Parts: sequence; C-alpha cells; structure tokens
Amino acid sequence: MALSDIIQKIKDEANKKSAFMKQVADDEIKKINEEADKKADDKRKFVEGKAEDKCQSIVEKAKVLAKMESNSTLLREKREVIDAVYSDVEKELNNLGSSEYVKLLTGMIKGASKKMPKGSLIVPTDKKKQTEEAIEKANVEYHIKEETSDFKGGFIVLDSKAEVNLSFPYLINKTIRPATELEIAKILFNN
Repeated sequence: MALSDIIQKIKDEANKKSAFMKQVADDEIKKINEEADKKADDKRKFVEGKAEDKCQSIVEKAKVLAKMESNSTLLREKREVIDAVYSDVEKELNNLGSSEYVKLLTGMIKGASKKMPKGSLIVPTDKKKQTEEAIEKANVEYHIKEETSDFKGGFIVLDSKAEVNLSFPYLINKTIRPATELEIAKILFNN
C-alpha cells in the first residue's frame, strides 16, 4: 500500500469520524434545543395556567363581592321598609281620635296600676287632657307630674322606687318590634 493510499485512508477515516462527530453534535444540539423548547413551552403553559387561575380567582372574588354588596343593599332596603312599617304604626297611634286615645290609655293605665298602684306620669305635651280623662276612667291613684315633647303618645309612670316607660316609641321599639319583626318580614317579603 502506497503512502498516498494510507494518507487517503486516514483522510477518509477522519472524514467519517468528523461526519459522525458532526452528526452526534448536531443530534445533541437538536436534542438540547428540543429540551429547551419543551422546558420553555412547559414554563409558558405553567405561567399561563397560573395567570388563568389568578384571573379566575379575581373574577370569582369580584362576583362574591358584588353578591355581598347586592345582598347588603337588599337587606338595607328591607330594613328601611320594616322601619317604615313601625314608624307608620307609631304615627297611627299618635293620631288616634281623642276618644280612641283615651280608651287605649285607660287600658294601659289599668295594666300599669297592677304593678304600680300609685304614681305620677310624664305625658306628651299635647295629650295632658286625654291622659287626665284616662286616669279618671281607670280610677287609679295617678297624677300628671310633668309634660314632655320627647314623645307624642303613651306615658312614663314613676313611683318612689321605679320607672316604667309606656311611651309609644318605647313600646313599639323595645317590646312590640322584637316580638313581631320576623313575622312582619315574612309577610312583607314572603320569606
């Protein structure tokens, strides 16, 4: 074998090895690029998923807040309607005709006298005459101590030991309303 053949054979071997190494390197580069693309794609999908979850969470939170605000507004409006009902009841009691007012007070005074047989009354400024008539009809030992503009109907009875508030605002807000408010709400709002 001639030197030129040996050189050619070495060149051919070197070219084969070079081509093989180039192919291995190209395959490795391709593999690295594919892995990098896959990692980038996975990362992109992960970030997109996180962003979608975050958006969905924000939307859900906004819906919940909107519903809470709506419920709050509805409850406030219902409360206003109920307040108006009790306010109307108080107005009707305050605007009873003189004889109806005296009749109502007579019953209230008789009831109060069972716990407090003697006492003095604080009455609304413009209801002194009707209250005196009710005291007389109830046949009790009460007298009018003073007049007030703090309330428009009913009375406050006092003796040396106690005070009982039987004014219309007090009776409606502290006695009648707590006992009837749920039923009134059911009637008004069909709950």
